[in-house]
Amino acid sequence: MQPKVSIIVPIYNVEKYLNCCVDSLLNQTLTELEIILVDDGSPDHCPEICDEYAKQDHRVKVVHKKNGGQGYARNSGIETATGEYIAFVDSDDYVDADTYQKLYSIATDTKADGVYFTYQRFNDRGDTWGGTTIRKKTLYHTEEDIRRLMLDMIASPPETKSDRDIECSSCCALYRTDIIKRHGLGFKSERELHSEDLLFNLDFLTHAASIAFIPDALYHYRENPSSFCHTIRADVVERERFYYQYLKDWLSANKFGLDGYLRATRHFIGDSRSSIRQYIQSPLPGKEKKQWLKETVNHSCWKEIASSYPYRQLPLKYALYFYLLHKGCHRLLYHLSATGRVRY
Repeated sequence: MQPKVSIIVPIYNVEKYLNCCVDSLLNQTLTELEIILVDDGSPDHCPEICDEYAKQDHRVKVVHKKNGGQGYARNSGIETATGEYIAFVDSDDYVDADTYQKLYSIATDTKADGVYFTYQRFNDRGDTWGGTTIRKKTLYHTEEDIRRLMLDMIASPPETKSDRDIECSSCCALYRTDIIKRHGLGFKSERELHSEDLLFNLDFLTHAASIAFIPDALYHYRENPSSFCHTIRADVVERERFYYQYLKDWLSANKFGLDGYLRATRHFIGDSRSSIRQYIQSPLPGKEKKQWLKETVNHSCWKEIASSYPYRQLPLKYALYFYLLHKGCHRLLYHLSATGRVRY
């Protein structure tokens, strides 16, 4: 019998959290599942833990591969998947017990090609936070509706208070497998394009005819300081500039026009602001951080954006931050970022 949902879990160096993650999948109220554990060349005991789960439950499949990053590990899982729908879970997170029962029921009841939901963040101290500003179930049935959803996933219009209303994570969605396989969809490497989740979702939504969104926080995202996305890199803003150009080109090729440019640019401004704050608040030496910020603000991209993007329409604190950025006021920006006065 074909599984209703294939759940793909890329795994690397998370033996401390892996049991919590996999147990939350094995205990789902929807039992017609296929759980694909992709060992991405993990150097700890994760490969053995995965194999032990496969011995204990026939629904568990294990793929062992050479390390290539999370995106490529997910692609290996897609190749293996046989379910009607595909879902992704990161190996240090977990989901509510009724998650896939609820999502599958909504997908079949509404004939949706995808169902999006939201998440709650937590840490090992027991703190929880996050969610979504959208409070009701929403259905997107037309091409116009879905293209609007795509823009909202990228970023908000300039004048909107929050940088985006819909957080885009591939872990907070259920995808029709046929669309993914028929169109050869997959993930880029996060080592090359840092927001590979967004790109995957944009590619998927391009081919979807109907989408459902529910505001339920069914996914629990662990703030793991050792994960790839929390690694401090001196080239972080340069990587975001590369991604920004890629995203603009994609939106232009798909005829999103001025709206596409405005959303991509706010995405870049917001991510850069967040990355600058994270870098300045890191434990690196102050002299090194100040020199890094001085070089960052002197890049010509900020003046180019200031000449074409209506940054003055941004919420006041964000407009002020960008003004200081494109004017090269690195000392004041350092102070604001170090104190956390302007947050993402």
